[in-house]
Amino acid sequence: MKKICLLLLLMFCANGCASIPVPISEAKQVPPDRILAFQTPTSDKNAVLTMIRDQGMPGSGCYYAVSINGILAARLAPTEFARLYTEPGEILIRYGRDPQGKGLCGSFEGIDNWTQRETFLKPGEQKSFRLTIDGEGKTDIQRFE
Repeated sequence: MKKICLLLLLMFCANGCASIPVPISEAKQVPPDRILAFQTPTSDKNAVLTMIRDQGMPGSGCYYAVSINGILAARLAPTEFARLYTEPGEILIRYGRDPQGKGLCGSFEGIDNWTQRETFLKPGEQKSFRLTIDGEGKTDIQRFE
């Protein structure tokens, strides 16, 4: 019995140490009050970024933020996604602690805790990105189809 309990505890700890992908079909859309920019298309040439935050223990009690080209775009909880409409061209995506968060959920003064990735979008193109957090709290942005 002790071995079974120990095995279950180890499995729980291993799963709790990193975020887990969420299929878009199971993700919830970010409420409109937490999509701060890029909410609606401005032309038929807009490109679309779909940002999906993983589920899991790290950061689960806090919103994490996505910034597009230096503009705070959305604040996401675990298992949420946001569709962001942007002009085509080179795009800088940043992901990290919510700068509007308070207490332990806020950004820490003087610490650049954002992860960033560049991508190039053609007119009308759609790309999806997975927003992850590892067991040490480090964020990452990963492309997925």
